[in-house]
Amino acid sequence: MEINQVPASHGWLWIKQAFALFRQSPLIWIALSVSIFLLAGLLGVIPRLGSLLFQLIAPAFTAGLMLGCKAMESGEELEIAHLFAGFKSHGAQLVTIGGIYLVGLILIAGVMSALGAGALVTLMLQGHAESATAVTPEMLGPGAGLAVLAALALLVPLLMAYWFAPALVVFRNLGAVEAMKTSFAASLKNVVPFLLYGMVMFVLFILATIPLMLGFLVMLPVAFASYYTSYKDVFEGQ
Repeated sequence: MEINQVPASHGWLWIKQAFALFRQSPLIWIALSVSIFLLAGLLGVIPRLGSLLFQLIAPAFTAGLMLGCKAMESGEELEIAHLFAGFKSHGAQLVTIGGIYLVGLILIAGVMSALGAGALVTLMLQGHAESATAVTPEMLGPGAGLAVLAALALLVPLLMAYWFAPALVVFRNLGAVEAMKTSFAASLKNVVPFLLYGMVMFVLFILATIPLMLGFLVMLPVAFASYYTSYKDVFEGQ
């Protein structure tokens, strides 16, 4: 399978193309994105297990949105049903990706706990962002800074292995492990455009908080669509 090495400027191009997809069906994109986050919130009510369960099924939702993007480019309509299309076609492999990703997160959490950030890990497992205000420097321990740095160093390659994996399963019919290996290789080959992409998205998400975080109704669909636009560029070309 050929992996294209694209110019750095394509990190911005992925965002532009994702926004173009959003503009074609903004209301459906918003409904799909809100549905995913509502489901995540509902599962988050279940202590510890809820957030873990969502991680297992999240790749299938991502794959469904990728199939929706493909349908839009073929002149078809984006539909709510696309959210579940990944389960129908490649459910087992997509859930396996979620399982591998989840194991990676658990291992990272173990490293953080070993380095003195157990309180922070507990909050992450609880899945309640508002609980972060209860964390004090004393609770985190003297090794908290090192723990966070170590977690980031481990999380980045895990995200690289995850990024293209759902699309590779549904579009190239790869198995979960092979899809994640290929995703990591493609992400490594295109690390420069990914850096630009990450910086621009970071700024846009900050701007999306003004006013009243309403910009998230646009940025969340654009973020989802950018999985597809980056995949298409790297694996299929413009």
